[in-house]
Order: sequence, then C-alpha cells, then structure tokens
Amino acid sequence: MEINYQIAHERIDIARQKRASHLNLSGLGLTSLDVDISDMTYLDSLDLSFNKLSELPDSVTKLYNLITLNVSYNYLQDLIFDEYKVYAINEIDISNNHFFNIPQSLLRFEDSTWEPKSISIYFYNNPFLDLIPTEIANHYSLSYCQFYIDSLDIESEPNRLFETKLLIVGKGNVGKTTLVKTLKQTDYKFKLGAEEATDGINIDCLNLGIYFPATKPYYSKLTDFNDLYLLNEDKIVNTTNGIYPQEDSYYYPESEIEYETNDYYYDDYDGDYRNYLKLVNAPYHEVEEYLVKKEIKVNLWDFGGQEILYSTHQFFLTQRSLYLFVWEPRTDNEEESFEYWLTIIQRLSNNCPVIIVMNKADIRIKNIDENNYKKLFKNIVGFIHVSCFTKEGIDDLKALIKLQISQLPHLGDTLPSTWENIRANLNSLNEDFISYDEFKKICNFSEVEKISHMSGYLNDLGDIIHFKDDIILRNLVIINPHWLTKAIYKLIHSLKVQRNNGILDANDLEEYLDSNAYPKEKHFEILSLMEKFEICFKIIGSGNMYVIPTLLQAQSPIKDIHEQFISPEALNYQIQYNFLPSGLIERLICRINNYIENNIFWKYGAIFNTETGRAFVELNKIRKIITVRVIGEVKSYLYSIISHELKQIHSDLKLQMEDYAELYACNCMECTTSDQPHMFDKNVLTKYIRKSRNFIDCQNSIESVNIEELMIGYKSSIPTKTSLLRDIISAASQLQTRIDLLKNFNENQINTYYQDLLRTLIIPKRMFLNEQSLKGKSESGKSQGELDIAIESKNGNTISLFEGFILTNLNKTKISRHIQKSILNYDTNGLKEKFVGIYARADDFDSLSQRYSQYITNEGATHFNFNETVDITKVYSSGSEIKVLRSSYFRSETKLYLFHLLINLNL
Repeated sequence: MEINYQIAHERIDIARQKRASHLNLSGLGLTSLDVDISDMTYLDSLDLSFNKLSELPDSVTKLYNLITLNVSYNYLQDLIFDEYKVYAINEIDISNNHFFNIPQSLLRFEDSTWEPKSISIYFYNNPFLDLIPTEIANHYSLSYCQFYIDSLDIESEPNRLFETKLLIVGKGNVGKTTLVKTLKQTDYKFKLGAEEATDGINIDCLNLGIYFPATKPYYSKLTDFNDLYLLNEDKIVNTTNGIYPQEDSYYYPESEIEYETNDYYYDDYDGDYRNYLKLVNAPYHEVEEYLVKKEIKVNLWDFGGQEILYSTHQFFLTQRSLYLFVWEPRTDNEEESFEYWLTIIQRLSNNCPVIIVMNKADIRIKNIDENNYKKLFKNIVGFIHVSCFTKEGIDDLKALIKLQISQLPHLGDTLPSTWENIRANLNSLNEDFISYDEFKKICNFSEVEKISHMSGYLNDLGDIIHFKDDIILRNLVIINPHWLTKAIYKLIHSLKVQRNNGILDANDLEEYLDSNAYPKEKHFEILSLMEKFEICFKIIGSGNMYVIPTLLQAQSPIKDIHEQFISPEALNYQIQYNFLPSGLIERLICRINNYIENNIFWKYGAIFNTETGRAFVELNKIRKIITVRVIGEVKSYLYSIISHELKQIHSDLKLQMEDYAELYACNCMECTTSDQPHMFDKNVLTKYIRKSRNFIDCQNSIESVNIEELMIGYKSSIPTKTSLLRDIISAASQLQTRIDLLKNFNENQINTYYQDLLRTLIIPKRMFLNEQSLKGKSESGKSQGELDIAIESKNGNTISLFEGFILTNLNKTKISRHIQKSILNYDTNGLKEKFVGIYARADDFDSLSQRYSQYITNEGATHFNFNETVDITKVYSSGSEIKVLRSSYFRSETKLYLFHLLINLNL
C-alpha cells in the first residue's frame, strides 16, 4: 500500500478550513501521523482505518470530544489514552489489528462510572480472541473477555467443556420422541399409538463416548496419557447410508505410549508446530494418527411438531449444535416441511450440520432427491433410514451422530474451574428457578460485573434463562428451561385461551398452570418472558389483558377494512417472501403493539396509527406477501417505523437477500385507485437510477412513471428526535401490572420503580435517565425540591422531563405545584415535550380523570397559560385505565407541550 502523506495533509487542511465534524484518513498507508491534529476539537469522528499504524498517534489521544474513532485494519498492539481525562467517545473500532492483550484503556471506557454512559467497541479478528470461546466474544464486551482470561490465568490446568446440543425437529407424529428414547436405550420397546405428543419442547441428555484426534484442545498429556486409540480401517463397514466407523472399529494399541521430551517439532511443509508421540520400541507417529476417547454430554432438545409452536421454536434453535430433521414417508408432499425446517436451521444456526432421518422405515420407504437437497443445503451431512420398531439404521445413525459431534468446533473449549463449579452447583439444585440473590451466592463473586458476565455465559450455554438487565425479570433465574417452555405451551394449548381468540387475562393463570410448579407470584414473570420472546403483548391501558397473536382469529374483525386504505395518496409497500418463517407477522404485532389502533388486530394483521397517519398491515400466508398501506397527513413516519421493525425481524431471523423482495406500488393514474396496483421491485428501481434512467413503464397501464417521484415517499427514516410519549405510556402500562407490589409504595418508590421500567425502553434509543428522585424525599415530605426524572441524550443534554405524583382526589394545589415545577422551575431551556404522570389511587378513576381534564382545560388556560388541551387517549391507549391529555403553550413564540398521563393504580 502506497503511503499518501500528501493526501492526508490536504484532507486535514480542508477539515480545518471547514471546521468539519468528520475527518477521513482511511486507506492512505500511513505509518504515523506527522501533523498535529490535537487542536481540531470540533471533530466528532475520525477514520484511520486501513493504514499501517503500529501505535495510536499522540495527537489523536488529545481529541477529547471525539465520538467515533475507527482504527481497524492497522498494526496496533496497544491503545493508550489519557488516564485522567474524560472522553466523549461512544464508538471505537479496533478490529483486524495485532492486539495480543486487551487494551486497558478500553476497559476503563467500558466501566459504567465513566462518561459516556454507553460505549460500543468492535474488536473482531485480533489475536487475543484465539483464547476466547465464541459465546463470550459475541457479546462484544472487552470486560467480559478479560474476566474469562483472568479466570484462566489463576489456574494451572483448567477444565475443558465437552458438551453440545442435539436438536430434533420435524412435523408432529413422525416419531421424534420415540427416536430420542431409542437413541438413549437401543432396546427400548414402545407401543404403537401409546406415545404422547411432545407438548412444546422436551429436554433430556445422553452421554456418548466419542473419539477425537489426540491434539489440542481434546488431548491433555496430564489426563489422557493412557487413553489413546487407533482406528482399524479394515473394520469400517461401508453401509448404504455412508461410511461411519462403528464402536468396534477403534482399538487400544498394545504397546505402551509415551511423550517425547520435546513436545513439539516444526513442520517445514505445513509451516506449523506439531505434537509428536511415539510407541516404546516402535517408530514415531504423528499425533493425528492417535485418537482420544471423551465422554460427551449431549443435551437433547425434542421439539413438538405442531405448526402453532413453530414461531416459538425459533428462539431455541442455536448455533454450535447438531440437528436431526425427522420425517416419515407419508403419502403427502414433504417438500414444504423440508423447505421450512432446513431453511430455518440453515439461517438461525449459521449452517450447523443437519442429519435427515426418515423414520418408520419398517412401514414404508420413500425416495427423495437427496442430491438436489444437498446442493440447496450445504449443511446436510447425511440421510438415514431408521425404524424404532425393528432398530434398522439406529446404529448407523448413532455412528453418524458421533462422527459429526467429533467435528464440531466448540468441543474442548477451556472452562475455568470456578465457572464449572458454578454450573455443577446449579445443576445439583432440585429447583426450577432461584432468586438473583441465591444466584449471586452460588457465583461467590464480589463484583457485580462478574456476576453479570457469569449469567450471560450460562444463558448462552442454555443452563439458565436470566434477563439480568430487566427490572421486571432480573430477580428470576430459571435453572430448568423446560419449566418455562412448558408454561408457555400450556397457555398456547389452553382451550379457553384458544376459544377466546388469544385474549388472556393475567388473573386467570391459576386456571392454566399447576400452582405447585408455577406459584402465583411468578405468573407475571412468565408473561413478561413471553413478551420478551415476542409471543404475546399487553394491551396498553388495560390492566391485565394480554394477547397471544398466533391464537387470534384469522380474519380482520372489521369487514373489508383494507378498502379504507385504497387512496391515490397512500403509500403502498409489499414484501414478497421466497422463504417465510413462521411467526413473522405475530412478532411485528408484538413489537409495535403500542401503535395499534383501538384494538384492531387479527392473526395476520393489524391497524396501526399515529396522530397524523394510519397503516394497514396484513400477511397473505398463501402468497407469502406482507402488504403495508399508509394514509394520512404524515405517512412517511409511520411507514418508517413499520418497515424498520420488519427489517429488524428479518435480521433476527437471519434472512438473506434472496429470501424476500421489497416492492413499491406504481403511482400512475390507473394504479393509485386500484386495489391491485403494479408493484415494482425496489432492486430493479435502484438499478434504473444507477444507470441514470429516470422512467420505467407500468405493466398495467403501460404509462411511463418517474422513478424519483415514485420512491420519494419511501425514503424517510425514523427521526432521531422522536417523541418519547409512547415509551412513557408503555412504561406506565407495565407499571399497572404490578399493582400488588405497588400497593404500599409511596410516591418516591413508585417513581423509582417507574424509572427502571422506562430505562429499559429508552436505553436502546441511546437515551438515559438522571434519577433526581433518589436524592430527595417524596412529595409528601420534601420541600419544593427535586425533579423526579430528567431524560438525557448520550452527550448529557436534557431531552425531556418527567414529574410523577400520587393523586387520590382532585387536589388542585398539588396538581398546580407539580405542573409549575415541570414547565417553569426546571425547564429553563424551553424543552419541546415534558410529562406529568398522575398515579391515580381514586375509587372512581373515570370520575377523577374527567374532573382532572376539566380542570386542566378550563382553569389551566388561566393558571398555566395553556393555549389548548386535547384528549388524545384514543390514539395512544386501547384500554380505559390510562388517559392521555396534551396541553400546548408558548414560550418566546415557540410552541411547547406538556403531556398528562393519568394512570389507574387502583385496579
């Protein structure tokens, strides 16, 4: 790479002249930075990627206002920042460098006591990652990686993790559960028709003796010295299903084995170091010729095959596992089932190996196009015919399972003994769940961060389910995942819930769940976990009503409602899927349920709204098309929210470009009034624009259409300064689910709890809370004191204010005091939006909210100079237990808003 100092100088000079916020010095081959840029304090971002820097230029470390720094693809081995300075930086990319150790400066940036409050550090492809298991590295936390390294450093001979997952999937009634039992016990005898269908997911384990190459990480000269084997190739049987070594193909050599004193030698041919072993009185042999037998714990996950469960299965299909896809040779067409399962495994597991098992081979054999399936799905490693009745093919299947497990990359990962002890202690408990305090005692770490990392690792292994950062769920540590999945499927399979079209009253959970296994105090956590998995959502402002979208009625509750959205001005957007994962539309409804209009939703769609727009969204499952139509004064904002969330779901499901196509409706005269306009592929339109072709012909009207005009409505993105109102309301709705907990809370305690609920909603949007209420007394005892919540940007700038107080009756003095605090005392800069939360504890909520509204509308105009107060409840709350008012007023000729949320806490 040519060194281009002259280009670097020119770019720096231009940035200085313009006082630019960004400086791009990428790809110039720089070995150093010979210009002092420490005076360029106006820089927000600096790109030094794709150079030859061996150390970070000193002047760069003086740029304390930098927000983004990219030094990827260099030769850096350390980064040293000023230890006593506070940096504004919140994103650093150090990927593809020569970091053999984690830079300590970056660990300080990750410390929560530093500003900013959140930082993203990208560190792909650095040497220190060679030591770290994928599950840990994938968390993108340097402190997590350092914790793992430190835990290993204190041990002379750490443990190695020989454990994996075998996931068994397929349609219902194909014999998956019987196959699992037969794999565990070859002589297992079953009665035809006597096996119960799997209700969700059954979790079991199987111990297998598996042979690995006698190399690291599988072989240790300290523990495996006398446990080496050789493979007798003469005994390998070539079966119709492939060549798989059976157990008797391995033998223990008679000669004594010993290590050479020099454990390694350098192989000039391969350019690598190799182990050497030798047999006494025998020639040398490379270590790869020997095998070591390891006991592998195989965790068996047997998935129920009912289609209604498919959308929940996707949350448990994991990477670094082996899959069995089981089918039986029925007379129906198996292609649809094959496509779904093989594609979802390929996407969600990152191409984990899959064995296709044709069960019930004693009844019927059906040949399939194995070669074409292998071409389409490269992760298929074998096709096996088995019969659990005659045991045909079971030995071959076991042999193939063992062979594939021996090739999985994660087996033998180093595990600190302290971590293994924690796992063992958890596994020894005869409990389904424990509290977070109990979990902390088992971990026995003094630092909260280490406990958090331990929770994350055990989550990744599937040992526990714990959402440590969620105020609602952080005290629940599930150590038996089957406990949770069984509860979820009990609710989904409940005949009462199904007859009620998926509408569920949280107070009725005692009817569906065994009180011994699922005590009442855990019901709320179970529903919250289902919300996390996007299986259900709570109706905003309803108190305790939840919806399971997959159980909703298939048709819209309002006949021909789509006709309301056929308009020349409508945005008409479609996604045509080549592969449609189950549950996609249900997840969208759960994600943006706080935009649902007046409870208009059904299994395959919903109506969403804002104050300035309405959207019709529906899935045609047969055609595999999602249609989005948006009407109103400001269509682009609501369209952007919906399309953004769909893209996020696509990303979560690992969908690829070939899995779907985005389509825009033609805007010619004929198409704008048609319910079946011609749809242009977005990629085709983009190609036209790149070729400087501005027009394209409509296939319906044959009119020439201006591409720029057609696409203009679809180019908007979600504004960065979006209103907080929906998050404020969502947190209030969650607050209502904890009525029993809040019953004896004072005002300060409610505010504190509300802050935690709100924090989980706004942190993903890079906003933070300044919790002033923790510093003073509650309203009942404090002076004219502190504001309850200040909402700030990542740079510490105040975005909005929230003041919360309890109201049992129309206490005008109390109301006035809090409103004055919100709009005058603490809003010195004239913030666009502010909020007051009224925690209503009146006997008659409707009466109190009506009188409050009248007071704010009439007397508020005089007392607070409100220009107008509007009831906007219908737009934001589907239930009747939250009321939303918006008052407008002027300051320095600028229009500002105060939102009033009346939240019924006396349900």
